[in-house]
Amino acid sequence: MKRFFGLFFVISMLFAIPAQAQFKFGVKAGVNLAGAPSDIEDINGLAADGTTGFFVGPMAKFTIPLLGLGIEADALYSRTGAEIAGEKINKNSIEIPVYLRYDFALPLISKVAVPFLAVGPQFGFAFGSTDEMTDWGKYEYKKSNMSLNLGAGAILLSKIQLHINYNIALGKTSELSGISGAWEGATKAMDSKTNTWQISAAYLF
Repeated sequence: MKRFFGLFFVISMLFAIPAQAQFKFGVKAGVNLAGAPSDIEDINGLAADGTTGFFVGPMAKFTIPLLGLGIEADALYSRTGAEIAGEKINKNSIEIPVYLRYDFALPLISKVAVPFLAVGPQFGFAFGSTDEMTDWGKYEYKKSNMSLNLGAGAILLSKIQLHINYNIALGKTSELSGISGAWEGATKAMDSKTNTWQISAAYLF
């Protein structure tokens, strides 16, 4: 009899979890704060730095309240870039981050704010012009890349989501090859990675 009731309880829970699951759509927008491209050194004044960009697009969030676990997936138009020797090179891309989330439904504040942690991969696909040729050389972004997101945030009043995220490149994101000027005589291309801080706000329907 105890085994019967135990099995009944487990089956009931399996049916109850999908029934309580929450699925929400939203619109997200935010700021890209790109870091300096790695491995590009100051050679004869060839300074490298990141630029400030933006991203915007739809998002979807699936959450199991009983467990606090959920998944978020976004489809974002993103604009970011780098500044090499005073010249800006922009990158336009479609970014698809997929987060595994844990929402902290704290009893005293859950109606006002629900903090969360989020981690997961991001897949990026650049489009349009991805390279720039100047007097000092050629800087080119990869057409596709994969990265890792680590973030935290809070959902306010069940409608507004605030999120701060650190995007870590998992492979080469761009390449610098010297042609003339400060890089005269250089023949070896220099691979580079760019990590990015992201701050966003979303409205959940």
